[in-house]
Amino acid sequence: MDLEEAISRSGHEVIGIAPDMTVALNYAREADIAFVDVRLADGETGPELARLLTGRGLTVIFVTGNPMLVEGRDAGALGVIAKPLTQQAAADVIQFVVDWKGGKQRRPPARLRLFRPFSPAA
Repeated sequence: MDLEEAISRSGHEVIGIAPDMTVALNYAREADIAFVDVRLADGETGPELARLLTGRGLTVIFVTGNPMLVEGRDAGALGVIAKPLTQQAAADVIQFVVDWKGGKQRRPPARLRLFRPFSPAA
């Protein structure tokens, strides 16, 4: 199951799948949470995209086959989760972010590695 399907089946709206930074930045106007791969069609631009998206108020989660690629390059992202991402893992991560933004503090999902303590004000 791909990420888009996992998110949709979890009851959330997918704004779009962005192949590169330009498309992702256009989608950002309508999004609250962005799942960002490190490598996009325009190269290893995920960390730069994460920096730009978090600057616009989005919560960014890296999704990558190799989480070590984002070590020291978190760019303001909340955390990283390894591929493949199951429907349940996607739902758990989204619910975690929704809860935190709503002021509920709880443990992150087991597969989500946080880069820093996350507060709703961040």
